[in-house]
Amino acid sequence: MINKCPFCNLDKDRVIFENIHSYAILDIYPVTKGHTLIIPKRHILKLEDLNNEEILDIFETFKKVKNGIEKFFNAMGFNFGLNLGEISGQSIEHIHFHFIPRYRGDKKFPDGGIRKVAMELTDFNLKDLKSKWIENRLNDEEIEKLKELIVKL
Repeated sequence: MINKCPFCNLDKDRVIFENIHSYAILDIYPVTKGHTLIIPKRHILKLEDLNNEEILDIFETFKKVKNGIEKFFNAMGFNFGLNLGEISGQSIEHIHFHFIPRYRGDKKFPDGGIRKVAMELTDFNLKDLKSKWIENRLNDEEIEKLKELIVKL
């Protein structure tokens, strides 16, 4: 199982920040510019299997990435969460946290937090989603600049 895990066999070029127990990558299907996944290095399936060191490390990574994305993109807010279990939308059996920068006008009704983001995503058809993903992806130059900024903070 671990050998087939895409997060355990990740191309290191995708990593925008690495800590002792976690790393951050840009989501390949970004909801907004800078949509990031924060992933423990150890293959973990359940939230309760994270130890205290890993939890602290994940939140340190979150803070570092948040500061970088806030400066790089002028993000105005953030949603931070995870999908636990297939029924919730978890598609990879390795716990990971979604970090979604928010911008004025990025959603029709920004109040309501993460629930509203999820509800509005269901309003898109597949064609709209694909065009949004492409629009929100960073080019190689932007990725390198973001990596440099995060490391400096």
